[in-house]
Amino acid sequence: MTMAPPDGGSGPRRISFPDCRILIVDDSRFNREILTRFMQWVGVGRIDSAGNGEEGLALLRAGNYDLVLLDIDMPVMDGLTLCRHIRQEPAWADLPVLMQTSPAGDPAGVKCFEAGASDIVTKPINPGECMARVRLHLEKQFFLRNLTDFHKRLQNDLKLARSMQKSLIPDARTLAAAGLRHGLSIEGHFEPSDELGGDFWTLFDLGGDRLGVLSADFSGHGISAAINTFRLHTLIERIPPQGFDAAEWLTMLNRPLKDLLPVGQFATCFYAIIDAGEGTLSYAAAGAPGPMLFQDGQVDMLDASGVMLGVSNNPFLTADTVPFPRGSSLLIYSDAMTEAEDRQGHLVGEGGLQALVRQTFPGGENRLARLLAAFDTMVTRPLADDLTAICISRV
Repeated sequence: MTMAPPDGGSGPRRISFPDCRILIVDDSRFNREILTRFMQWVGVGRIDSAGNGEEGLALLRAGNYDLVLLDIDMPVMDGLTLCRHIRQEPAWADLPVLMQTSPAGDPAGVKCFEAGASDIVTKPINPGECMARVRLHLEKQFFLRNLTDFHKRLQNDLKLARSMQKSLIPDARTLAAAGLRHGLSIEGHFEPSDELGGDFWTLFDLGGDRLGVLSADFSGHGISAAINTFRLHTLIERIPPQGFDAAEWLTMLNRPLKDLLPVGQFATCFYAIIDAGEGTLSYAAAGAPGPMLFQDGQVDMLDASGVMLGVSNNPFLTADTVPFPRGSSLLIYSDAMTEAEDRQGHLVGEGGLQALVRQTFPGGENRLARLLAAFDTMVTRPLADDLTAICISRV
């Protein structure tokens, strides 16, 4: 079954009946010949027939049909039994089945519909009604198949895009190498709420003992938000952070980002520079959730407020430098963690997340893994937003 373009046009427009294939199952040779003639008047190009349900089932298994027209009363295997067999096969779940029935035997066609028929044609068969119903169901089948094909293509495209988006985020090998080079333990987790997400994070080797970490969360979800993460990645390649302090670099990114983002879209952002030699953490933030600094069993929140990137040509950023000695851990996270609901329907909130950090961060390695495991035991799924969490510890 294919689509044919209208005269003088280009691209698919309508169903091509000559490419359709129909199976007629009827024990009466006369009825088969009459129905074949009706199908030819419709314009159907390929028509097969069988004299009972068993023959019809064998033809179905050997061929690929667009519609089945069958009689309810037949020897060997009747139409109701054949229809049930058809509906038991997943490959034929959407195959149109039109059943011929007598008004006296089944006035409303209840048995036919219970068996899985798509429609009924009452005897004596009216040629115009029969052809109209066949056209209707062939067209419905055609559009359903095209919709299914489109959905498969879309899923494949989304899978590819998701793979590309994940490739922008540091993998375990990159995290281990960066951690070894700078004396850090680095863990990261990215979990989109949809096929694609608007969260993005990455690392930068700034030379010497300095490591940069950037986390951004674009407004919205899905494809449009994911496209913005690719835009940001492209900007970073054009404007790398080396040689700039945190606030200076975010300001430089904001100018072209504002021109690229559609009206009403923006990004919360947190960028930190960890200097292992100096034992400091310098950062700048644009409306991001406050990262949590864990030191000596205490959890302090950094001020990451300010104005989101993409909103103004002259963004207001918060910036600071704080001590980051050995044994300290930094948790950067998206607001999916604090806005998640617990089992009682309450938001986890900053206080709830702080409590989880105090509970799970003492005790050495795999801090983020322990935190996320505890987080999963208290929240309901699925989450309403993309989840990003990064834990960087000085060892």
